[in-house]
Amino acid sequence: MRWGWSFLRLERADEVTAFAFPRSALPALLGAFFAACLYAVWDLEGRWFIVTIAGICLVSLSMAFAGRFSELLLILLLLCVPLAGFAKWSFLDEGYYSEDVRSASLYTGTLGIGVLDFLIAGLYFAWAFRIFVLRSTPLPGPRQADAWVMLYTLACVVSLWGAQFLQLGAYSLQNLLKHVLVYFYVSRHFRREHLPWYLASVAVAILAEAATGLLQYQGSLPPGLILDKGAGGDLLEKQYRVPGIEDVSRATGLTYDSHSLGIYLAMLMPTPLVFLFHRALSVRMRLLNGAILLLGLATMLVTFSRSAWLGSVISLGIVVGAMLAWRERYVIQGLIGLAIAGIVGAPWIFSRFLARLVDAPRELLTARFDQFPVAWSIWRENFLFGSGAGNYMERMYRLNVNWSLPEPVHNVPLFIGAEMGLFGVVAYYGLVLSALVRLWHLARGQDPLVRRVAMAAFAGLLAYVFDGMSNPLFREPTVYMCFWITVAIGVALAAETRPTAQRRVSTP
Repeated sequence: MRWGWSFLRLERADEVTAFAFPRSALPALLGAFFAACLYAVWDLEGRWFIVTIAGICLVSLSMAFAGRFSELLLILLLLCVPLAGFAKWSFLDEGYYSEDVRSASLYTGTLGIGVLDFLIAGLYFAWAFRIFVLRSTPLPGPRQADAWVMLYTLACVVSLWGAQFLQLGAYSLQNLLKHVLVYFYVSRHFRREHLPWYLASVAVAILAEAATGLLQYQGSLPPGLILDKGAGGDLLEKQYRVPGIEDVSRATGLTYDSHSLGIYLAMLMPTPLVFLFHRALSVRMRLLNGAILLLGLATMLVTFSRSAWLGSVISLGIVVGAMLAWRERYVIQGLIGLAIAGIVGAPWIFSRFLARLVDAPRELLTARFDQFPVAWSIWRENFLFGSGAGNYMERMYRLNVNWSLPEPVHNVPLFIGAEMGLFGVVAYYGLVLSALVRLWHLARGQDPLVRRVAMAAFAGLLAYVFDGMSNPLFREPTVYMCFWITVAIGVALAAETRPTAQRRVSTP
């Protein structure tokens, strides 16, 4: 007898042996449900409609090519870190929350939908497909490095218990969970063979930021590019005024302000420097690293961010010290050449430095110190667990008796402490310290490529921590994504470089 399929599975033409309606109809029903959920997309502006459709296509392709496409999505995730700020942010009611609260929500953590969110969804759909459908990948197990990440997440959750504005807390938690998902995926899938792509992503990021930042400084591009994101509004030309350099268009690149760009570059520039004198590279590649480094330094200068300047001195100084310890050739000659170039460009360079360091009024610093008592007052209300993630600005309004700047406190320990208490501060800095220790051990390893990448990441992470002593921008979208990817890569490389027997025992 003939064998065939219709809506019913027929083993023999005259005998029904099984009813297979769900197998053929379930995808159609799920597709119809998905289409119904996307009905509201038609009400979006044209630019967001295009972004949404592109994201859906990426997710669909990642499921259709689950065996290979996830590798491409991981590479795209690394390359798209500079676009982390290109998102529809903060679905907060304009009539209920003030402009200050909605603006600061980017730095306290808020809800957003953008390019990277679609990439994350695609990566996890593909991973689930490999685990539950293809059964080619085992379920991932916990790692020792995850403990601090989980503690920091728990601190955020616990802080919501006493939050006065639960919506702000929920958005802050969602923002953290998104980055934890990035950490979890990258730490399980990044391998040494991905390092060339990671290095390429750093080069692309510096070049993209330099191209936009230098043009913004010259006036060829508007400084509020990321604030406007193609909306065509007044934010395109917006930049807050700083006394002493009011007439300067400071570089913001693809980040939200000049300080964010400075932090981001301080985290990235150790990478081209650590390969500048690498003996295994050709002269052409060394020159390319040198050009990228110089462009990054020039862009860093025109951000006019003093904390980023000092952070760069720290991070690049650590790398130079490491290269001297490794006895790299031509390091001394390179430093002499840099000094000569600095002398030649001294009139231009020092005029910019003096404009920011000397001409800027003293009140720019003292105004930040005035915020410290306010943050401490908020923290003392619930010393252990804080006033609630994302709730800093609302609590500040009620305790800001000395009329300090209506902004998040410019100090990360006080910022986290006010929102998540001592529990949050210990968890966050435990996470940072564990990442630094891990990267330091990798930087002392035998693999030359891993050693250099780890040393650059170690130096960049120190610059990130240093900047947090005088700025509240550690959760700025691009900077925060760079931080979590750095931590995840350190975990992945540490797991891969362990002895084989130890890795076999701990592998799920």
